[in-house]
This record gives sequence, structure tokens and C-alpha cells, in this order.
Amino acid sequence: MGLKRKLVVTAALIEREGRVLLTKRLEGDELEGHWEFPGGALEEGEDLAECLARELREELGVEVEVGEEIAVVEHDYGEFEIELHLLSARIVRGNPRPLGCAGIHWFRWDEIPQESLAPADRKLLSMLRKA
Repeated sequence: MGLKRKLVVTAALIEREGRVLLTKRLEGDELEGHWEFPGGALEEGEDLAECLARELREELGVEVEVGEEIAVVEHDYGEFEIELHLLSARIVRGNPRPLGCAGIHWFRWDEIPQESLAPADRKLLSMLRKA
């Protein structure tokens, strides 16, 4: 039995006017159609903040100021595991648009569709609601 692939992934908590930005996974992706906090996998040589800034540039076409780490969760997706780091982020240039995702939406906290969130993101949401 081989070792499972483990990915370190960053995600952004971006809030504006009482709403939080979520992205929808592309068709054909693992977890296609699920909503998630925007971000992506750490590449060799990057720290968490660099990774998140790069991913948001690629995925949403925005430049961000990355803040502090808010939470970390681990999730086993069967074929791979992730260690998901949620960091605060503030958009400093650009308007988010779906360049590397199927869609974006600014959800009110009470409107977030928990049942269609990616499982690791569901764990993050649960932690945020308890805080």
C-alpha cells in the first residue's frame, strides 16, 4: 500500500460589506461544482502568503494583501489528503472575476450553501461559526 499524496493548500477569507467571497470549482476538477474559499496548492519554494497571493492572481485576477492565519484543518479525500490553511486577505487591486474557477459569489454568512461546500471548507466554516 503506497503513501497517500498530501497537499498543503491555502484559502482566503475575503470579506466585503458583511459578505464573504467563495469560488465554484470547475467542471472536470476533483470536487467539481462545490463552493470553496478561494486559493490553491502550495508550490515548492513558496510560503503560505506567496502561494495565496499567486493563486488569487491566477484564479481571480486580483492582487491581495495577505494577513494572518485564521485556521488550519486536515481532510482525507480518500485518494489524497489536504492540510488547508485559511488566511485573511484584502483585495488591493482589481475586481474578482472567474478566471480559474466556474464562478464567484459574495455570500452573506447566513446564505453560505453548506451542503455544497467542499468538505474541508465545510470544516473551516464550522470553525469560523464557533469562533
